[in-house]
Amino acid sequence: MGELKEDKNFERMLESVARGILVGGSIGAIAGWFFMDLQRALLLGMLVGCVAGLTMKRVRDKRDVED
Repeated sequence: MGELKEDKNFERMLESVARGILVGGSIGAIAGWFFMDLQRALLLGMLVGCVAGLTMKRVRDKRDVED
């Protein structure tokens, strides 16, 4: 039973981080076209997206506990 909960938690973390990296990388690429070096903007966007994905996971977990 505990193993299933850990698997679900790990899957949720991977999904959130992957979404964050994709969205952050996309926004970074757009910023790279207009404002700064493309490689730097893409890397920074992906890094910030990873942090945002982890934050999104914590919010979802907190919301599930409250329900």
